[in-house]
Parts: sequence; C-alpha cells; structure tokens
Amino acid sequence: MVSAPAKALETDELSLSLDAFVRSIGVRRAAQHALFLGAGASVSSGIPSAQACIWEWKRDLFLTNNPGLEEQFTELSLPGVQRHIQQWLDTQGTYPQEGADNEYGFYIRACFPIPDDRRAFFQEKVRGAQPHIGYRLLCHLAKADLIRSVWSTNFDGLPARAAANFSLTPFEVGIDTQGRAARPANAGELLCVSLHGDYRYDDLKNTPDELQRQEAALRAALIDELRQRTLIVCGYSGRDHSIMEALQAACAEPGTGALYWCGFGDGEVPEPVARLIAHARAHGRQVFYVPTLGFDDLMTRLALYCLEGERREAARKDVAALAPNDLLARQPFQVAEHRANTLIKSNAFEIDCPAEVLSFDLKAWPSEKVWSWVREQTGARPVVAVPFKGKILALGTVDDIKDCFGENIKGPVERTPVTPYELRYEDGAIVGLMREALVRSMANAAGVETDGQSELWLKAPLKRVRQDNVQCHAHESVIIFLRRVGGTQYVVLKPSIRVLDQSGAEVPYEVAGPVKLRILGYQHNKPFNTAMNKWRRLLFPKDKPCSFEFPTDAGSSFKFRARRAPVFAQIGLPHGGPSANITQNLQSLIKYKGLQLAEPTLLFCDKQGTGTNTDTHPVRGLAANRPFDYPLTLKGLAPSLRVGVICPRSEARLVRGYLQKANQGHRPADSERDYLVDFPGFQQAYGLPIEIPEPGALGWALCAEPSNTGGHTGQGPLSVAQHITGAIEALRSSYAPHVVLAFFPRRWDHLRGYRDEHERFDVHDFVKAYAVQRGVATQFLTEDTLSDTQQCRVWWWLSLALYVKGIRTPWVLSGLDEDAAYVGLGFSIDRNAAKGNHVVLGCSHIYSARGEGLQYRLSKVENPIMRGKNPFMSRDDARRAGETIRQLFFDTRMKLPRRVVLHKRTPFLRDEREGLRDGLGGVAAIDMLEIVEDHALRYVASMPGRDGTIDEDNYPVRRGTVMKLDDFTALLWVHGATAAVNPSLKYFQGKRRIPAPLTLRRHAGATALDQLAGEILGLSKMNWNTFGLYTKFPATLQSSGEIARIGSLLQRFGASSYDYRLFI
Repeated sequence: MVSAPAKALETDELSLSLDAFVRSIGVRRAAQHALFLGAGASVSSGIPSAQACIWEWKRDLFLTNNPGLEEQFTELSLPGVQRHIQQWLDTQGTYPQEGADNEYGFYIRACFPIPDDRRAFFQEKVRGAQPHIGYRLLCHLAKADLIRSVWSTNFDGLPARAAANFSLTPFEVGIDTQGRAARPANAGELLCVSLHGDYRYDDLKNTPDELQRQEAALRAALIDELRQRTLIVCGYSGRDHSIMEALQAACAEPGTGALYWCGFGDGEVPEPVARLIAHARAHGRQVFYVPTLGFDDLMTRLALYCLEGERREAARKDVAALAPNDLLARQPFQVAEHRANTLIKSNAFEIDCPAEVLSFDLKAWPSEKVWSWVREQTGARPVVAVPFKGKILALGTVDDIKDCFGENIKGPVERTPVTPYELRYEDGAIVGLMREALVRSMANAAGVETDGQSELWLKAPLKRVRQDNVQCHAHESVIIFLRRVGGTQYVVLKPSIRVLDQSGAEVPYEVAGPVKLRILGYQHNKPFNTAMNKWRRLLFPKDKPCSFEFPTDAGSSFKFRARRAPVFAQIGLPHGGPSANITQNLQSLIKYKGLQLAEPTLLFCDKQGTGTNTDTHPVRGLAANRPFDYPLTLKGLAPSLRVGVICPRSEARLVRGYLQKANQGHRPADSERDYLVDFPGFQQAYGLPIEIPEPGALGWALCAEPSNTGGHTGQGPLSVAQHITGAIEALRSSYAPHVVLAFFPRRWDHLRGYRDEHERFDVHDFVKAYAVQRGVATQFLTEDTLSDTQQCRVWWWLSLALYVKGIRTPWVLSGLDEDAAYVGLGFSIDRNAAKGNHVVLGCSHIYSARGEGLQYRLSKVENPIMRGKNPFMSRDDARRAGETIRQLFFDTRMKLPRRVVLHKRTPFLRDEREGLRDGLGGVAAIDMLEIVEDHALRYVASMPGRDGTIDEDNYPVRRGTVMKLDDFTALLWVHGATAAVNPSLKYFQGKRRIPAPLTLRRHAGATALDQLAGEILGLSKMNWNTFGLYTKFPATLQSSGEIARIGSLLQRFGASSYDYRLFI
C-alpha cells in the first residue's frame, strides 16, 4: 500500500539536481553503495532498451502481416513510422494499448510464441554486446570500494563481463544460485545479482513455484541490501511490479540506506517512481529522483569526482582508450586529375602585405571600449592602429603615431614582424589593420571615396532613387577583403553598391537594402564580371606599378604589392564531356583544381505502388510518380489527410473558398516554366484524398480576435498566440487532425511578435513550440499567400507542407553511405538572460543515408564556451552530445554506425573534437566539417567554345562544383546553375546575382572530398519544407538551426524526441 499520495509532492520537491547528487556520493566516499540497473544502462553497450525491443516486435508483427512495406518502415525511430504501426495494431483489436504495463511480455510472446525463439532473439543481441564506458567506470568505482554490488533485471551479464577485465572478482548470483546472495561481497569483489523481474523469456507468474520462491529470495536479499546501503537506480523504468513491490517493502522498513532514482532527462517524474518516493518519505527514508543524461554520463561524473589520484587518472585513460586519437586525424583533401571542362575566374588577386608593423605600449589604458578609444586617438591622421595582446600595433610614420598618442606612449616605438600565421585570421586584429591601410592607400591612388575601413566607391552616383521617402544616391562600390589561402595572401574585390543620402551620409540598412537588391539582384555572371573588371582596371592600371604605400607618398616601408590578374581554377568532369583549350597565358593563372559532381537523385514510388523510380527534380519526380510512402495509402494504412483549420470569423468565407481549390489544377506562369510543371490538384499529385472541413464543422475552429492591445506592446501578440493554441487544443481533442492550418490575416501583421530590452516573443515560434510538445503539426497561412499571382507555385509548396506535416514522406535520397549517420549541430542562445546564466541549447539532428531526419534530442549545454557571439561546447558537453548521437542511431538501427559525419557552422574547437570522439566510442570513422557560406570569394563561370576557346557564360558556376583551396579547405557550390524541367537547358534557382560557395573546413576525418561534397549536395535536397530544387545549406544545418531556435521555447529537455517535421 502507498501510504502517501504521490501527487502531494511536486517534481521539484521530489528531485535532486545531478551535480548535488554527485557531491552527495562524493562526500561519502568511504561508504559502499549498491547499483540497480535497468535496460537503459546497456543501450550504449549494444543492447536495445526495453522500449526499442517492443517497437522491433511491433514492426515485425506489422510487416509479416503487411508484406511489401519493408522499405517504408526501415527507420523505426521516426514517429510517423511508429504511428502507422500503432494505428494498425489498434485496429486489430487484440493488442494492448500503447504504453500499457504488459506491452513487453505481450509483444514478445505475440512475436515469438515459441520459447526457444525468444531465447534466440536475446542471445543474438547479447552476443554482439561489449561493455561500454559506463560499465568500465563502474568497475573503477568498485575497485575503489565505492560500489560493492550490482542488481539488475538485465540478462546481458555486462557488469560481470566488465569486471573480468579488471582486478575484480565478479561474484555472480542468479535465480538458480540465490543462496549466494546472503554472502557479503569482500573488498576486490563485485556482487552481480541477476533478478528475473516480471518477465524475461517467460512471465514470472507462469514459471514453476520453485522458481518463484527462488526469485522471492533474491528480492528479499535486495530488501536487506537497501536496509544497510545506499542504492542508486539507473536505466530502469519501474516497469516490473514485482521489483517495485520489493523496493516499496524495503523503504517501509527502518534503515540507513538512501535511494537515488536516476532518470533520463528533466521531464516529469514517472508516476510509479513518484509513488515510491512518497511512500518511502512517509516512512522516514531518504529518497530522491535525479534527472541525468544516462548511465555512461552518470558513471563518468561519479568516477571523475569521487576517484582521486592514480585511480582518477586510470579512469580518464579508460575513457580515452575507447576512442583512439587517430579518429581525430585529418587527411588532406585530394582532387583527382580530370581533363579541364571549364575555367572559373575568381575575384581574388595575389598580394604581398607589409612584413612588419610598429608596436608600442601605453602608460594608461582606457577602462572600457578600447577599440573605440584607439580610433578616436588616430582620428583623420594617416595612421591605423589596433590594440593587440596588451600593446598597440600601428601602420604609419613614427611622427604621426607620436602625434596621435602623445605622452601616453610608454617606451620606444619598435618594429615587429608579422607572421603568416597571424594573417590567417580574416577577422583578426592584424588583418583588420592591414586592410584599413590598404583601403586608404587604394582610395588615394585611384581618387575614389572610402569609409577608411573596407569599402571604396565612385564619386559620381550610378542612380538616383527614392526609397521609403528618402532621396538616395546609389554609387558603384567595391568591398575589400584580405584572405590567406594555403601559403598565399590574396586581396579580394567584391563589387557592391554604396547608398548615400543627398548630404553624402550613409542611409540605414532598411533603406539601403532594397536599393542594393534592385541593382545587384540582376548582376548575373557577365555583369558581375564587367563590374569586377572595371574596379580591377581602376585599382590596378596597366600604366602604373601595382603597389600601394601607406601612408601615401611618405617614403614609408609599409607597401602592398598586388598582381593585376586574378587567379583561376580548372574544373574537370569525372563523367566525361567537352574539354577546354587553355592557352599558355592562362595556364600560369590557374592556381586551383576542382570537379563537377553529378546532381543527386531522389527516390519516388511508381504509380502502381509496386516499385521505385528516380528523378533529380522533386516537382517533376512527384508529378510523374507517387510519393515514396504511397504504399501506405494503397494499403489503407493512411487513407487520407485530415486538415484542421483555425481562422478568425471575418475571414472564414475567404479561407474556405481558397482551401476548396485544393484539388484544382494550376499552370505555372511563363517566367516559372523552366522549373515548375503543372499542379494537377492535391489528390492527383499525391494519390491521397485531402479532408478539408467547412466553417462551423468539427474540424474548423474560430480564432477569437486579440484582446485590447492599447497597453504593453506584447499584449496583442500574446493574446493572438493564446487564442491559436487554445484552438489547437480544441481541435486536438475533438477532431484529431493530421495537420492544423492556422490563418493569419493581414490586419494582424503588427501582432506577429515583439522585441524589447528584456525579451523577444514570436507568435509563430511560440505556437510551434506549444504544438510540438503535443505532437501536433502546424502550418501558417497568410493573406498574402491567397492573393499571390503565382498560384501554381503556391499550391505546390502548400500541398507539400501539408503532406509532409501529416507525417508523410514525399521522397528520399538515393545513394548515400548506408552505414553512416549525418548529424547537424545547432545552438540557440537566450541573449536576454543574465550573463553566465543564459540558456544555450545544443541540437543533435541525425539524418539517415536516405536523408530522412531521424530522432533528435535537445539538451542544455551545461558549460558553454563563448567566443565572441558564438557558443562552443566544453569537452564534457561535447562528450554528452556524442553519446546522444551514438544512442539515437542505435535506437534506430539496433547497431552502431560505421561512420558519423558531423556538420557545424562554427569551428570544432579542440575540446569539442576530443569530447565528441570520447562520446562516439566504438564508431570506426568520424568526419567533422565546418560549413559556412563564403562572404567574400566569388567566381565567374566560363564555357568551352566550339573551337576549344574559353567563352564567358551567361549562367553562374554550376551547382556541384567542388574545388580544393588548401589541404583542409575546399569550396563547394551548393547554389549554382543546374538543369531543371528541361535537362538540356540551364537553370539558376532564384535568378539573383551570382552564387556564394560554401567553405568546407575539415577538422577531423579521412573521407574523400568528392564523397563529402556529394553527401552535402544530397542533403541540400532533403528539406521537405520547400519544393525548391535544393536549399543553400545541407538539411543537417538547415534543420538543426530551426529546431534549436524553436526548441529553446520547450519546457523540458533530454529524454523527449520529436519528429522534426513538427518544427517546420
């Protein structure tokens, strides 16, 4: 009997923080503790959890009764896959409700009625298991006599197998040797007790009376253990009634032993555990629930905190041994030799920078805003200066420098050399110093205007335009960058537009942005090349030396010497094609080589639902075939798409009329025929009926008007969000839609959100976060969408969003590495929180070889390292991220990936590399790639002429072009010219200016460059939130950023996993 209701205690009262728990064990180092382990402790060792086993049995039952659906149900971790399986089971009427206590015993018997088959199932799982780091660290703690016994319902024997590799004697006790449990373990021994629980191969109540008596004896020994020793429970769900009854009985008796129940994640305390805690406390026992990040992390924390001296160092070495250092070795990129198909011309010119700068110290430094203070001292004088490592570095004459800093200069002004290493950091102080000096010298030499830092512009305006009631002058400009690639320094010229008002002052970005877009948006390949050549001739005239002195004409030794010709790259075609005839003059300018990769293909189901077809174009592929998961529709497992609608009363008729056109066809405008095909209507396109309710019907929820918004600016947005979430809850309980469509009228545009010095609130993100936690997919529809003139495009995009958010699969990738997991790491920061307390979230989003977004998990980064505005992980945080990736992939495939590919938008710091390596123990290969859009380098495409000469191309560099810059850096054009509807014609998505390449930096790994680039290209086609041919980043990074942003609003982290389609 439970003597006190669990509900009387809130979660916070039941819980003890993880760090406090570790300290509690540490302060009692001399005491001996007992461990009780469930199946969750063995997941990282290769044993599936009880929940994973249940889903595997459910899938086996489903597939053997529904042959032909194997391809659609390979990724068992996807919530959509689980939902379809569960719906089928529920319709049979003979299976238990999802989450029922008897699921485990029921489904293994249903799946394997023969007992020997059940034993074979588990024996196969145990055979391949190896004790992972948690079990090894358990043995380190046992050697130090902190742990004397391990009790478990697991059948894997991992504690004893791990102890056999240490100077420990495992003392095993099972149901057939229960008498040995009464013998206390001595120092150097580890008592390993294997309990039956409610179910192992057979139901306990169906076993012979003798076995039940033996099991009862073991439970009695557990009760006696808890009377005298502290018991730590980990990886156990509390599923077995017999075990929970034993723990309740133990807690009802007087004793000195405490009980710590270590759960996973920071969600609510499970009800059986809450009842146990309330019951124990009512009997005066000390019991706590401890939210953890899993067994391995728990053992790591305990070992590193509780062990000392040589024992702690031995534990550290054991962690490192599981992930050898060579996993972090990085092989230089290689590019295979192929005959040149084309050349691409860069906007980079070789340059020699001054080899030294002037350096001096100050007597007195400002207490704050040092950079601004230095700029104030130099003013308009011909001096540039920066603070650097406790000194001032400067370029200029000594006299001018003394004029700037006067008596505040301490000691002599000395010359100090600049190393090539210091020129690597484009945003570093020394490169900034060099760039300012070069920009000023160039402005003086060319007679143009400058901001003195990075931009030059012509004095005469190109255009005079009016924007937002501001009369603007648009001047042709160029932005200057300094970039070091390998051992060579370059100056990069990027043509731009400088927008000034009539007084010559720079206008705000809100005004300048649209003006620049109207001019530069149409600066395609040839116009960009013309603009670059114009600046090249102006800055590097043929009749003058290509040298810039700073200060100008001062007899200074600070000189920049540039080469007039830009560098070129030679691009080859591995699959063959026309070759280019490169003249001898051009040969000397070719500094880099690259490849043109083929466009990745997508996999669709054929219209009969019996096979698959491929296509590179998602819209064309879908129009000619059926969605990849069409067999679900054919077999009646997902016979329709049910849409719930949320709409204000005033717009109900408008929205109703629009949605009723879902099955109507639309033809693309002439300007979009190069990419779009006809939209045939939803049902014809997807082979799936769509259910759209009428106003006033059960599936149509009226959204109330926002409350009075005359007070705080946040009241209106908050009111809108509350009305929408209330409507979602009503639809969820009464209509159970597959996706909820929320209409946002134009008259509410000012209520989309607000931002002040204290907080940021966004209605869209808030509603998404609310719906995600309830498993509801949402799609916002705006009034502008209804009035868009390009309705063919609108309906393709809207139909895809509805289909995907109904947890359906339109297409998958064909041809990626089957044994690889692709992971995007993203972060979200609460910048309004107090410094040191801001919340940083890490998002590990795993993609399969088919490009499907698998489970991901949000977790708090406990000790973020801030570099500027970017967060990085500590080694421990990175290790936990690696363990999560490892476990999530195992939950999906029941095996570890051979290779893990990690994508990140920022560098992998040493602590991150080593932590991820430690967490990914057992993975054979790790690739760590930093992927960023290059903000400076641009290349102009050319094409081979009929006579083999090189002609200027009308289209930009082709998508799939990959080029090695140095051993560990490459450029990849994910955005670029490709083929669309007509494979013989070129297509440039967006048709804006010329594309920026992605910079790939290898931080670990040995995979070939063409394979890494091909994988990124493929993953750029797996964002199901758009019908574009691709996105500019791989889905790993596209999704992880979105998920982390919205995920930062979720209330709980850790154990909960969601389908990422709920976030898009």
